[in-house]
Amino acid sequence: MKECLTLRIQNSDHAIASALGEATSWFAGLEIPAATQYFMRLAIEELGTNWMKYSSQASHADGMGFELLLCADRVVLRATDTGPAFNPLDVPPPPESLPPEKRDPGGLGILLLRKMADRMSYERRASMNIVTIEKNR
Repeated sequence: MKECLTLRIQNSDHAIASALGEATSWFAGLEIPAATQYFMRLAIEELGTNWMKYSSQASHADGMGFELLLCADRVVLRATDTGPAFNPLDVPPPPESLPPEKRDPGGLGILLLRKMADRMSYERRASMNIVTIEKNR
């Protein structure tokens, strides 16, 4: 089984579903805990959805890339896009003092990724956003 899976999505819900299907198939041949597989698929869906919703039309032409890497002790997801600079680590958590119906929409998915990841980093290189998420096996 390949130790790396590379995916590229364009701006469509079908593209995310297709990428999730490819990731699921890739994981099927590996001894990765179900919770880790679920988290990585959640990360692809959340990052891909945010990219579609908030990035510019110009970056949509380039698509968004995902690379899943199998390491001895962890699984790594690297997401790349050419949209405007966006560091998910800088997104403030929603105010917990407000009930959910009174909060502004958004931000919960990124917060969930940050809480569930074992490590998460952001880098802006040239005109590219690079988000790396790691989950121990």
